[in-house]
Amino acid sequence: MSIRMFVMMLAGLVVAMAAAAADADPVGDQVRQVYDKVVPSTVIVTFYIQQEGGERINAHVLGTVITDDNVIMFASAAIPSQVAISQFQDFGIIVNEGDDLAEYKADYLGKDDQAQVAFLKVTDAKAPKLPALVFDEGAEVGVGDAVVSMANLGEPDAFTRVVQVARVAARIEQPVETYLCTSGLGSPGTPVLTLDGKTVGIVGLVRLNQGTNAQPKWSLAQVVWPVERFIERLKNLPKGGKSVRQAWVGVHTLTPITKELAEYFNLGDRRGVVVGQVIEDSPADKAGIKAEDIILAVAGEPISGTEGQLVENFMNNIRQRKVGEKVPLEVWREGKTRTVTLALGPQPASAAEAERYANTQFGLTVREMVVGDRLARELPKDETGVVVAFLKPAGWAADGGLQGGDIIKKVQDQDTPNLATFKKVFQAELKKKPAEVVLFVLRGKKDTHVVRIEARW
Repeated sequence: MSIRMFVMMLAGLVVAMAAAAADADPVGDQVRQVYDKVVPSTVIVTFYIQQEGGERINAHVLGTVITDDNVIMFASAAIPSQVAISQFQDFGIIVNEGDDLAEYKADYLGKDDQAQVAFLKVTDAKAPKLPALVFDEGAEVGVGDAVVSMANLGEPDAFTRVVQVARVAARIEQPVETYLCTSGLGSPGTPVLTLDGKTVGIVGLVRLNQGTNAQPKWSLAQVVWPVERFIERLKNLPKGGKSVRQAWVGVHTLTPITKELAEYFNLGDRRGVVVGQVIEDSPADKAGIKAEDIILAVAGEPISGTEGQLVENFMNNIRQRKVGEKVPLEVWREGKTRTVTLALGPQPASAAEAERYANTQFGLTVREMVVGDRLARELPKDETGVVVAFLKPAGWAADGGLQGGDIIKKVQDQDTPNLATFKKVFQAELKKKPAEVVLFVLRGKKDTHVVRIEARW
């Protein structure tokens, strides 16, 4: 046999073996089956973000059909809380219909940042009924198991779906149960399935500390977010484009009980969190919680975990409960434990939900004050005014020295305690076409300034 003939035979044998291996690849077959199951239930969610300066940005994110009447779930991270809800406009979905892409109108329902999911409902009468994906409650996944998730290419490639395969590398139990994987998962908010086709969760985002308690190194990581973390929201969808209000205690600046503090307070092996501040008129305030109280347990469940987990574990325990629920807290005060029962309230409105007023001529947008503003600046509860939310570069207001975050207390020496009053006073002054508009503002925590805005009529 010639060398050439031998080489040709060997090459043929290698090709045959490779083909046989491909045919006998059970994992590949399972991945393809999962892909074929999931893709029909995925759509591209499309919407516009109206920038304060006038520019409109088109956003696209992968979504999943979850009901028979075309409700779509997608990642709440696509609707960032620092952007006003009113700036998200013209929601719709894009679906593949043969070789073409079709777009249908939809209404935004709202989001739940704790569950990391947002929702919209297709309202276009021309839209087809899309197959809903079922989430398997109680389905388990273990370390070493392979999981499948989805992503997509961009518009030039017709938003083609991309399958991602990873293996579970670790189970993280606190502050919430999640599964860390060996390699990148798909797009946030998209379903994660086992090789046998069970939908065990979605791709979630968590902050992981890869350093120490003394020198933390926080990073954002993609994880498998189990069905149990968001299934309740799927059963009770938000309405009216609003964010779901989580249960709220009303304590601020929490500090974990370290081993040294536990020894100082004679707590033994018990751990908890120290209350730094109690917000006025909050559930905690009404129940009698005080600054420097140590919360040891919630509804009989001890606050546990590493030093770096204690605060988040406490907050997560509260967030998982319902607004209005009465919760007993075990509190350590003045060397004794006592039980304080409080009724959980709804989390206060965020800056993104605050009502706004914009004047394009002055290049100015203001909004109502929220609880977060007062906490961040350590302002008293009765502090009033409107917050400067946006300034157009080189606009009249910006050129006059107004700054983002300023709290406008007066316009032309008239008090503006809230947005309605500000709008009324400001518009009345503009009708007079004054040479300048004089504002009295609070900047930072205590600094007051007079801002003179020249009106370039």
